[in-house]
Amino acid sequence: MENNYKLINPEMVTLARESRGITQPELAQKLQVNQGWISRVEGGLRNIQPEHLEQVATVLNYPKEFFIQREKIYGLGINSYFHRKKQSLSGRTLRQIHASIYIRTMHIVKLLRGVDIGESQIKSINIDDFGGDAGEIARLLRASWKLPHGPVHNIVSIIEDMGGIIIPFDFGTNEIDAIYHNTPESPPLFFVNVFSPTDRLRFTLCHELGHAVIHSDTFDPIAIEQQAHSFAAEFLTPKSDILTDLTELSLERLMVLKQYWKVSMSALLKRAGDIGAITPMRSHQLWKQMSKAGFRKHEPPELNLPYEEPNILKRIVDVYFEEMDYTPLEFAKLIKLEPVEAKQLYIEPYVSIKDKETKRAITEVKRILRDNSKN
Repeated sequence: MENNYKLINPEMVTLARESRGITQPELAQKLQVNQGWISRVEGGLRNIQPEHLEQVATVLNYPKEFFIQREKIYGLGINSYFHRKKQSLSGRTLRQIHASIYIRTMHIVKLLRGVDIGESQIKSINIDDFGGDAGEIARLLRASWKLPHGPVHNIVSIIEDMGGIIIPFDFGTNEIDAIYHNTPESPPLFFVNVFSPTDRLRFTLCHELGHAVIHSDTFDPIAIEQQAHSFAAEFLTPKSDILTDLTELSLERLMVLKQYWKVSMSALLKRAGDIGAITPMRSHQLWKQMSKAGFRKHEPPELNLPYEEPNILKRIVDVYFEEMDYTPLEFAKLIKLEPVEAKQLYIEPYVSIKDKETKRAITEVKRILRDNSKN
């Protein structure tokens, strides 16, 4: 490794720094160098000596091998750039989230080289061929995927059955719901906020599915978001199926319909207004009642929907431990993470342990990690 310092990939230095939410001046201070040194390293104008690489790796908490990687970094495409986020989200936080997603995507691409999950059935459709009607694309997709009339009972399993991968993700903020990411080397990836309630998660996933499916020549962010929203509404609550359910609404009726259609009361009320199932006056009255009851911010907890658990990434990780006999340390080296972080992201949440040797290996890793933390 010490002879390979000239092979450092400057893009990986930037990616590692941003994934930790650290600015160039902050990293310079931690390394006790000037910002110009960091800038030149990240710009590929300066080599890193072995002792400096050791410091960079320690401060940013990545193994030295991380910085040698030549993996291609794929940014977000136009359809996913305007993902579901609040406008108050800072640029710095967004850069950290994007960097973390790029790194997680690199992991998944690496893991998929050893596991065949088949071809994705989530294909791009040109909305211009349908007169700009995103709802028509949603109806087409439901039909081509052979979904029955009525509610979508488990959107997570449907997306994964069609070849997408859903990754529960801690964005570190509630101001962002999900990000769709796709690369030439991966199936569609849907990073979703682990803290989102199920009704919001379901709509968010369909919104991002809309971004994944709808191809448009427009660069208008408002139009792009409206298309994704219309797609999600029609996919989860088809007008022809739900219209009669929404004609005579009350708060009590919305509570019942939430359990059946598996979308929020607010989404149902908005849908009713959008498709003309109720008058504008009745819609205004119900929104006032929702606000007075506090349901616009927090719907009744007793109406919370069961969590829909993703499985594909777990199955991919299982292959490495249960069929390829990887140890946790080998797995961490494969994806170029420190063992503690690899364990937190992949081993603890995803691996179902069956093999006694793997159990013993994990016990040994825990002992090593415990000993290291004492030193």
